This record gives sequence, C-alpha cells and structure tokens, in this order.
Amino acid sequence: MCTAVRDVPLVTYAEDLPIVRRYWRTVFGKQLSARAAVTVPNLYAVVSAVTAGAGYSVPPRSLCEEHLDDGRLALLHEPVEPPLNTLFLVQRPGADANPDVVRVRDRLQHAARAW
Repeated sequence: MCTAVRDVPLVTYAEDLPIVRRYWRTVFGKQLSARAAVTVPNLYAVVSAVTAGAGYSVPPRSLCEEHLDDGRLALLHEPVEPPLNTLFLVQRPGADANPDVVRVRDRLQHAARAW
C-alpha cells in the first residue's frame, strides 16, 4: 500500500499530517515520509478535494461514508484494526440545569456507544 500511493498527491488539512501520520504508524507500523501536496482548511475540504480528484487522504469514515457508498470515492485500504480516535464531550459547569443540554448530551453519548 505505501508504495502504491508514492506518486499520488497527498491531501491534508494540516502541514504536520496528524491523522495520516497516526494511520501510517498504527496500520503500517512505519513512519510516514510523505509531505502534503495540497493543504486545505478542514476535513470537509479534504473530502471535497479528494472527491474532485486532487489526490488521496485518510479522512474519518464518518465524513466520507456517503461518498464511498455512492462510488464518488474508493477505499484504498481497509485495516484489520483501524486506528482509534478519542472523542471528548465537554460541557460548561452548571449546564446540567438546562434540560436541552442534558438531552443533547444524552443523545450524543448514546450515538457514540452505538457507533
């Protein structure tokens, strides 16, 4: 896989390649030596750029699932054990007094557990 994309432009949202570096280290057991050919402002822009043919990337599946399902993107590699992404749900102290905040928090926690 690593040599298969050597000459393909890498699209990222940050020059230091945090998601791509973690993927390479976790999945391939190697340090990534590639540099970004295209850097865009955020992960949504990464998905858009790759969909438009700008190169390849490692976006979270949740952001590109629809593109994969309908064929706009192709999965290049499916690891046996994908890298973990830790999510933190935070709220302001005292926010429990607002039932809307509690309802949103509960739904987010339920969705995260189901995912």
